[in-house]
Amino acid sequence: MRTVFRAVMLFAADWNACSWVGAVIFCCLFRRAFSGNLHSNSQSLMKRKQAFTLIELLVVVAIIAILASMLLPALAGAKVSARKVLCMNNQKQISLATIMYGDDFNGYFPPATNSDHTDWIKNMIRAGYFESLKSFEDPAEHEGPHDHSKLRKVTMRMDNGEREEFTASYGINERLAGPNGVKMPKFQTVPEPTSNFFFGCSTYFIAPDWDHERVYNAGGPHPIGSTINPPQKEYARHGSGSGSKPGSVITYVDGHSNFESQEFIQKDLQWFQGDSRR
Repeated sequence: MRTVFRAVMLFAADWNACSWVGAVIFCCLFRRAFSGNLHSNSQSLMKRKQAFTLIELLVVVAIIAILASMLLPALAGAKVSARKVLCMNNQKQISLATIMYGDDFNGYFPPATNSDHTDWIKNMIRAGYFESLKSFEDPAEHEGPHDHSKLRKVTMRMDNGEREEFTASYGINERLAGPNGVKMPKFQTVPEPTSNFFFGCSTYFIAPDWDHERVYNAGGPHPIGSTINPPQKEYARHGSGSGSKPGSVITYVDGHSNFESQEFIQKDLQWFQGDSRR
């Protein structure tokens, strides 16, 4: 019993003060209930068989509640982190497809058109880089207190006449793919590929610098239009819950992805060289 007691105390030493105290109380109750004098007589044996008192039971229940309150936020944080990883994997696949498209089409980004904003996606499907549109659906779409994923459901008419529905969770930088205001149509025309926004979490599949709320409030209901709202944690794509840092996963032109905060996206994320917001 003493070995078990020491092990529990060592485990408790790695926790915060609150859980440490709880572990100490638990150890005391453990010894109270299950240990005793090895040379005890029959009277002490009868005492060891006594049930817990009401106060002891209440203390145990309180300890369990404390431990649960500590573990649940940790589990929630682990889920948020897992969704970020899955989102980054999705964006990595999209990034590789667009880079291959550029290699095959003289360095150009897949273009969107005014008649069809999904053309940048269709162009990659036509070139054979995607067999499924599942990569365009962010697993964090249902993470926040408000589920607006229905607003991003898109029915895309394919060249063969078939219609395919998917969730368009990511938007490409309009300055690269259009349909309007294109400043850098080719990969080679991007002067700072490591810091220039390529695509990322967005409320729409075109992400312009003049409406960058689509990216920093990517989990919200923001309609297409000029940016009017500041960052709102409840509308973050990732980390909208309590205890988490709110933001979006961003992929840069060189192909690497980062989780960026809402404030960084609003003020510092670069859409093109000379971006006036920086």
